[in-house]
Amino acid sequence: MFKVVLDVVQANTAIDTGIKRANTYKPQFDGITAKKNYDQERHGGSFAEFATKQIDAVGAEVAAAEYLGLKDYEPQNGTYKDKADIGENIEVKHTYRRNGNLIISNLDRDSDIAILVIGRMPVYVVMGWFPVKEAKKESYRSELIRGHSYLVPRADLRPMTHLNMIGDCVYGYHQV
Repeated sequence: MFKVVLDVVQANTAIDTGIKRANTYKPQFDGITAKKNYDQERHGGSFAEFATKQIDAVGAEVAAAEYLGLKDYEPQNGTYKDKADIGENIEVKHTYRRNGNLIISNLDRDSDIAILVIGRMPVYVVMGWFPVKEAKKESYRSELIRGHSYLVPRADLRPMTHLNMIGDCVYGYHQV
């Protein structure tokens, strides 16, 4: 695990993009789309709190990009699951929970590698990674989470030192 503290430029990028993302997902927040926001549905809260969660999630993407050595990373909006969060195959999963686990949705792309990041603006900890396709095994299926989701315990995450960025893709290896 690796601590990343965003600098002012990175934090401002995360704030700007997070606010845009929150506004993009406002219909989901309001519950007027077919797909509702799971966290919002369970815990409620104001739109300002929803926007803060989006900002912190974008900050997690920026922190993962920083760890991977991508200095000029620009987070995207409106791609949802059609495109990786970073590069060609990196899905960033964020949680506030210090003991949080990696949660994979059935909608996550099998070709991606998921990176778990914990924290809130501007301090994050990049915890580890796991291939999305492997996370979708029956042994990781979780009935605690709505829909078709999978929970990978932190103990099963692979170390960040076993992940390399080559071009726009990450490649990992696992020692058994």
